Amino acid sequence: MMQGVPQTGLSPAPNNLYLSQKSSPWKTIFSMLTSVLILFFFVQIFVLVVFGFVDGDMDGDLGPMDPVLVIFSTLCSTPFLLIFLLLRKPKLAHIVRLEPSNQGSNAHYITPGTLIQSPTPTVLQHHLIHNTAPLEMPNVKQLWFIFIIGTIVSSVCMLPLLITGINSLSVLLYLIIALPAWIIGFSTPVFAWWSTSNEYFGLSTTRRQGEWMLVAGMLSTLPALLINSLISPIIINFFGLSISDEYSLGYGMILFLSAPIGEEISKALAVLFLARFIDSPKRGFQIGFAVGLGFALLENMIYILSSILAGEGAAITFIFTAVLRAIGSIPGHATWTAISGYAIGKYVISRRWHIRSLGIFDKSKSQRESQWILFDGKSGQPIISSKTEKKSALPKWLSAGQEKIVPITSNPIKAVMIAILLHSAWNGSLWLSSVLLQNYGVGVQLLANLTIVVVLIVILWALLRRLIPFAIAEDGYIQQ
Repeated sequence: MMQGVPQTGLSPAPNNLYLSQKSSPWKTIFSMLTSVLILFFFVQIFVLVVFGFVDGDMDGDLGPMDPVLVIFSTLCSTPFLLIFLLLRKPKLAHIVRLEPSNQGSNAHYITPGTLIQSPTPTVLQHHLIHNTAPLEMPNVKQLWFIFIIGTIVSSVCMLPLLITGINSLSVLLYLIIALPAWIIGFSTPVFAWWSTSNEYFGLSTTRRQGEWMLVAGMLSTLPALLINSLISPIIINFFGLSISDEYSLGYGMILFLSAPIGEEISKALAVLFLARFIDSPKRGFQIGFAVGLGFALLENMIYILSSILAGEGAAITFIFTAVLRAIGSIPGHATWTAISGYAIGKYVISRRWHIRSLGIFDKSKSQRESQWILFDGKSGQPIISSKTEKKSALPKWLSAGQEKIVPITSNPIKAVMIAILLHSAWNGSLWLSSVLLQNYGVGVQLLANLTIVVVLIVILWALLRRLIPFAIAEDGYIQQ
């Protein structure tokens, strides 16, 4: 009470309430760039915590425990975790409404120091709702244009290191371009594929949902990294195999066995974590695709950084790494996890899931998203609303046609196994080639590896163009 004025409590928002918001497609990009940088440092440091408990001297054998490493890594990783949680807290909007009523009042007390008065009697209602806009992404062509121009300009700026060697001018150009080259190289192709899925999959997705899909993929790198760098080396060393030689069987087992198993299981669990968002197998496919992109985003940071730090040959290694990963590894990760995601989506909406889930993923527990209307920031005209039915048509480069579709299994275990086998074939082909050609010249090895990569990319694209039409062939989708 405030001077006799009653306080009005919160009430549920009516169905006809809409939030007016300006369109800001680039805001999502900058938000995710911040998240990926924070998670990158968190994952890399937190891994050392587990190493401190399991393999303190990091020699690939079990033990000893290193308390200093545990404490130090925990202290260093905690700030990144706290910052991430702060950035990911739900966005809420406080809505205050006055409705004319003869039984109402001319004054309404909301919060300490906040009093609303009206000339006529009104009833006050105020609501706390999720301020969730739709997932907006920049145009696909814009992102690919930035990637192409950025990689070319970056390579040209790093080329003097290769031509003239190390001197003041070449080093200066390298230092100027290194950071933007890294950011453009690892992020823009992932965002381009993310924008592609948002534009062509024909699913209305909120920004909150889309960001959590990508974040879940980033977080899945943590258990995958522990499996590849800690658990698997310990097991391989236990059987007397070495991982120090890149041509050894132990090293190959990390690539074609440990990495596919650990990574695909970790990504599938990330999809399962987002089961509350799944309302159809198509949604499961979309979530799996985005989770794979999130995983590739953090993985790509390391590969692109390594290519930039390759010394005088950075111009060559950077452009080859960036391009081949943009059209190969990145959509590869997305495709493999999308297969698992479709099957998980099929299972989530089945009766047996609801029986066995014990309510853990009960959709009724998830908060209702707010309704919204997007307005153009310049013209002020409405662009789209939450009630707009989203329809899309697949372009030819994403679809081989309905007559060439490849069905996806509805069994999650089979789907994950298929994803593991495809991933293993990708990694194993390159490793086997390096083993068979280790005694040949560098030129022969480079040509062979490049040929294998091209063949793998062609196969991947042929598969992707046949999987997508099957996965999203539901109501609301229009085939071109």
